[in-house]
Amino acid sequence: MVKNLINALQIDHNSVKFITAQEIEIANQGSIIQVLGMSEKNGKWDTENLLDKSLLASYIKSAHLENERLAGQKITSTLVSVNKGIISKYITHELFLNNIEITEEHIRSFYDSKDFIELYENNEIPIHTLAISYKVDDKKIVSDPIGIVAQMLTVKWHIISISKNQLKDINELLDASDLQMKQCVLAPYASSLASINDMESSLGVICLDLNYYKTEITIIIDDQLVFFDSTDVGLKYINSDLQNILNISEDDANMLRLKWGSDTGSKNLDNNQIRIKDIILCRIEEIIELAFNKLKLSKYYDLASSHIVLTGEGSKHSDIIDLTTKVFKAKNIRVGATQKVHGLKSIIDNPNNSTCIGMLNYALSTEFQYNIKDNKNKKDSVLSMLYNFFKAI
Repeated sequence: MVKNLINALQIDHNSVKFITAQEIEIANQGSIIQVLGMSEKNGKWDTENLLDKSLLASYIKSAHLENERLAGQKITSTLVSVNKGIISKYITHELFLNNIEITEEHIRSFYDSKDFIELYENNEIPIHTLAISYKVDDKKIVSDPIGIVAQMLTVKWHIISISKNQLKDINELLDASDLQMKQCVLAPYASSLASINDMESSLGVICLDLNYYKTEITIIIDDQLVFFDSTDVGLKYINSDLQNILNISEDDANMLRLKWGSDTGSKNLDNNQIRIKDIILCRIEEIIELAFNKLKLSKYYDLASSHIVLTGEGSKHSDIIDLTTKVFKAKNIRVGATQKVHGLKSIIDNPNNSTCIGMLNYALSTEFQYNIKDNKNKKDSVLSMLYNFFKAI
């Protein structure tokens, strides 16, 4: 029997993760996601900003074949995360209704508008198009306008885009592995979907994705991604300081960071150990402060600052809650925990895997069909696939 598979590919700096899960229908409970397995490949295909596409493609192919063995069937399509070259913008769309009841079709009319069509006429391509607020006539913003009689509906859209060249590069990498891309997903958005609960998503939550090369920031309010930004400072910043101060290699610096990041003890330390621990704590605090400064510029910050969720490798540091509390001066701060996904704890409980896990959650909420057997010889262009996807929402 052919399984209904969901697949997600995460491509980071010199790391590839390919996760495969099965959607299972449970009587009176709906769908759940059962992870079948995840393949991770590490290599050196991205050095000094020079990308070895052939080497990266070989790692993707290897992970792809390994997951096919785990699933026991052929895998032809996948979601792909992106975390580089992201453009975030807002578009306000006004619709004059002449005193009629608002329907879903009125909201979706944005996809036929000049503003939406023009998104595809420049060098960018939208990967997420999200309606984040609604205003009816001159009244205050409403959470759900459907069914309200109005003269005018104003919808604010949050558009997340990448360059067409970046999309082309991703598609070429997948073609080399006989894979078809279902959709690109913003990596920190996926991480937040994996980690926040329904209450946080509804009331408002800030997510900090603390990764090796950067720190990514999202705000979710009323179940929508209303804000995204990032800093180019991640955990590598700590390693670099340890390297320079202690005159050690990058690998040794990384081992020290990991060792002291998981060590909660502070007694009987010698002066050198205290110095190492202080360096790490100070740099993590600076990373959090940089993210905090970005967040303060957003008008959504005050609406979501009562809940903060931490994901990514940096969230595993033993003092991360205390350091985040010190910077944000907030109470409801926690490390993200996997929501609505089942499988091996070594996979689903690892904050490093939050992007992959989140793409599974994202896939379950879309209308994609993941076990499609594409027998067509001619493939649709990636641009038309994305355009038609948004129009079909």
